Amino acid sequence: MDGSGVVQDVGERIVISNPSNLLTAAGKYQSDLTAFLRDLVCIQSVNGRNPEAPVAARIMDEARKLGLDSRLVALQPERPNVLVSYGAGADSFAMIGHMDTVAEGDWAGWSSPPFDAAIKEGCLIGRGSADNKAGIVCGLYTLALMRDLKLIDPARQQVVVAGVVDEESGACSPLGVRHLLDCGAIKARGAIYAYTSDIVCIGHRGLVRLEIKAKGQSIHAGLAEWHNHVRGANAVMALADLLLKLEDIRLPAPPPPGFEQLGLTVTPGTLFNGGSFPSIVPDSGNAVVDIRLLPGQSSAEVLAHVQKKIRAVESERPKITFELKVTVDIPGALIPKDHPLALLAQDYTETFTGRRWEAAGAGPANEGYMLIGAGIPTLCGFGPTGGNPHAPDEWVELKSLPTTVAIFAGIIHDFLN
Repeated sequence: MDGSGVVQDVGERIVISNPSNLLTAAGKYQSDLTAFLRDLVCIQSVNGRNPEAPVAARIMDEARKLGLDSRLVALQPERPNVLVSYGAGADSFAMIGHMDTVAEGDWAGWSSPPFDAAIKEGCLIGRGSADNKAGIVCGLYTLALMRDLKLIDPARQQVVVAGVVDEESGACSPLGVRHLLDCGAIKARGAIYAYTSDIVCIGHRGLVRLEIKAKGQSIHAGLAEWHNHVRGANAVMALADLLLKLEDIRLPAPPPPGFEQLGLTVTPGTLFNGGSFPSIVPDSGNAVVDIRLLPGQSSAEVLAHVQKKIRAVESERPKITFELKVTVDIPGALIPKDHPLALLAQDYTETFTGRRWEAAGAGPANEGYMLIGAGIPTLCGFGPTGGNPHAPDEWVELKSLPTTVAIFAGIIHDFLN
C-alpha cells in the first residue's frame, strides 16, 4: 500500500484501491478550480483579436502556486504554448486544451457580459468556459492531485498539460499542437483533449472548408442590354445556383463504430457576400462552404464532386467563372471503441457519475487528428460538463470540475500503470 492510502500493488500492477478517495481529495480543490477558471475566462483571447500570451502567463502563475514546473514553447512570442508538468520520466501522458476562443458575438444574446465569468445556478457562464478553458483548469489540478496522492512515479513517468494556441483558426494551425509535436515537446503514450463533454469521445469527423468566388459582368440593371440578355452576368445568382447544387451532394459511406449518427455534411454559404450597388448587376460574389467528412472519407472525392458542380453552372451560364480555394483540409480520426483508454474513461465515468458514458465520435473537428496521426491514442473531447460552445451563454457546471479531476487522475494512473 502506498503512503497515500489510495494505491496498492496487485501482482505486477499498481491499482487504485479506493476510487472514492480520489473524488474526496479533488473536492478540496473546488474553490481554487472555480477561481482559476473565472480568471481565465475574464482574459479575452478571441482568435484573430487577442493574443494568447496573457492566458499563458496566468496559467504559469497557477502552476507556480501549485509547485508545478512550467515553460513556454512558441513560434510567435505573443502566441506561446504553455506546458505544465509533473514528473520527469519517459513514460508520459498529455492533457491538451486550447487557450484561444471564438468571438463572443452580439452581447445582447448573453444573460451576462461574456467575459465577466458570472456564476448562476451552479454554472459559470462566459466565452471560452466550455471551449476550452475548463479543460486546462482541470488538467492543472489533475497534476496536483496525482502528485499529492503519489499516483505516478515521477522518476519514470510524467504527466503534462499543454495550453495551446490558434486552434479556433480551423484546427490546422502550425503554431499550437503541430509545433509541439514537430519540435518533440509532446511525446506521450496517451492523451486527452479536454473539452467539455457527455460522451467518451473516441474521434472526430474531418473538415474541408472552401472559399468560392464567382466572377460575372456588371451592367446597369435598368438598361435594355441587360433586359435582352446582351450584356451582364449576375455573379450572385450564379453563386446561389452553385450553392444549391452543392447542397445536393451525397456520398454515403459506412460509418465507423461510434459514428453511426454522423455522416458527410455539406453546408454551403456559411458566409456569403456580393454585389456593389443596388442598381448594378453584381459582377462578383463570395461564399464559404463547410464540409464534414467521416473518418476514412476522402476529401479528394468530395472536391471532385464540387468541381463537377462548378463546371455544370459555368456551362449553363457562359459569362460566369468560378475560383475555388481550399482553406482547411483536415482528416477525421478515431481510436477503437474498445481501446484501453476509452474503456478506462467509461469505467471512471460510471464510478464517479453513475452513468457509463457512451463511446462515440464528435461531429466538430479538432486537433485530435494531429495527436492520433503522431501515434498518440487520444480522447478527442472529454472533460467537465458544459455547453453552448460558439454560442451565447457558454457554460460549465462548477461541481463537475473536481469530478473531472478525479476521473482524469484515475484514467491516467491506470493507463500508465
